[in-house]
Amino acid sequence: MLANKPWKDRTVTPNTYYGWAKQWKPDKVDYETQLAQAKAAGFTYAVMVTKHHDGFTLWPSKLGDIGTTQFLGGRDFVKEFVAACRKHGLKVGLYYSPPDWWFDRQYKSFAMRGPALDMDHKAVTLPKRPADHDAKRKVLVAGQVTELLSNYGKIDLIWFDGGHGEIPNEEVRRLQPGIVVNRRNGGGGDYGDSEGKLPDKRFKGWFETCETCWPANKWSYTDSWGWDTAPVVLEKLVRLRAWGGNLLANVGPKGDGGIPDQALSAWKDMAAWMKHSRESVIGAGPGPFPERVNAPVTTAKGVAYVHFLPGFDEEVLWQNAPRPESAVLLRTGDAVPFHHEDGSLRIKLPSSLRSGSVDVIKLLIP
Repeated sequence: MLANKPWKDRTVTPNTYYGWAKQWKPDKVDYETQLAQAKAAGFTYAVMVTKHHDGFTLWPSKLGDIGTTQFLGGRDFVKEFVAACRKHGLKVGLYYSPPDWWFDRQYKSFAMRGPALDMDHKAVTLPKRPADHDAKRKVLVAGQVTELLSNYGKIDLIWFDGGHGEIPNEEVRRLQPGIVVNRRNGGGGDYGDSEGKLPDKRFKGWFETCETCWPANKWSYTDSWGWDTAPVVLEKLVRLRAWGGNLLANVGPKGDGGIPDQALSAWKDMAAWMKHSRESVIGAGPGPFPERVNAPVTTAKGVAYVHFLPGFDEEVLWQNAPRPESAVLLRTGDAVPFHHEDGSLRIKLPSSLRSGSVDVIKLLIP
């Protein structure tokens, strides 16, 4: 909806965009199937965008005037999502945007830069916001978040995208004891994060990277920006797990609510990888990469996992490494030769054993 963006992207006027709500038919939304496929691909939690900056609520909120109540007969996508997460053993996360362009539409410029533009992208002098406008938006935000945290049972994580503490974290935790809160609610949160790219340095404590994958480089559905393949996503995952972080891999559903075929193809390949190498990323902790080893390493009690990334055809060198009892390629069960001398561990994976994806060597360490 924003004009004069610094990147190439489709632009429509806000009035055109909001007009589409009248014809929107997301009849391919099937969380039960979609989340079963995600679970097989290795996901352990899922985060649903319940309301983005456009203000449209994907549950029948009693607050506000744009959402499923007005356009989709009161369908409750949040209820369907939460039920499917629980059925498939996934932790439940809900994303919510306190910024609300629909609520602010009369007082907001829909130009990213340059003179102010109205909802038809016409030049305009914006009226001054009424004195009670922000107070009313605070009531809206606090009330909608309260609905999300009160009406669906246990919620494990909430992902705020901006805001100024309209509902304080203390109130969030009162409504949902034990919930995990990100750090974008006008104050501190429970974990570090990066968005749109992998971090440049190791976080202290636990963290998450929210990264575009399906499509690549865009949050919402588009067919012109490419798609991450399974090897690309798995490389992101193991790099993060080597530092103790999580990958929140974004998928933008198609207009009918279906998951793009390119994402499903990647999930299928990821599921095959998880069948043999899941233990190296799910349940394993961080390792000494890159300070002492030139490949991502994760660790668990009595074991370490060395990840040969796609395109990496060098010898792994691990300084001040423990002496392993054995080294096995998880995908095939083949023993892999290694050399340990003066505290340095060297492993070379023959090209005949490379798969084109992430190949994992499991080291048994006494």
